[in-house]
Amino acid sequence: MARTARRKDPKALIHEVFSGESAHMSLQEAVAGFPVAQINTKPPNVPYSFWHILEHIRIAQTDLLDYVQKSKHVSPAWPEGYWPAPAATTDAAGWKRTIAAIKADLTRLERMLADPRVDIFAPVAFADGKSVVRCAFLALDHNAYHLGEFAILRQVMQFWPPTRRG
Repeated sequence: MARTARRKDPKALIHEVFSGESAHMSLQEAVAGFPVAQINTKPPNVPYSFWHILEHIRIAQTDLLDYVQKSKHVSPAWPEGYWPAPAATTDAAGWKRTIAAIKADLTRLERMLADPRVDIFAPVAFADGKSVVRCAFLALDHNAYHLGEFAILRQVMQFWPPTRRG
């Protein structure tokens, strides 16, 4: 008797990508054990700090979510509105707020993708016809890019714990 492979619902597959780590480093892994004294450090030849990278992720991710959820949303000016000011710094509490906000928006994204009332493939009229799934994948891709950058810069600056594997 031949087995028939079950196909997963595309929406379930997309939700799986967002709720699991897949092939990308998670935010939690990228920031685990990061030395708080270095959050405002700018690596050599890089115009932004480690906090700037995370704050950029937060700003862009929030913008993408609001773009497909709020009809009166106005995106920040490009590119300066998507990054903190070059001289901006934060403290430990600000670092934690940035990370918490990224996580909260990821949860909001997961809920939106899992909501049976949301047709994630349909064009959103007030979002220039872009779909929720398009914006979700753009957020995922953008986050993965910058978390990879964060991890590489962390390696360059030797900010990983000596016991870290991988």
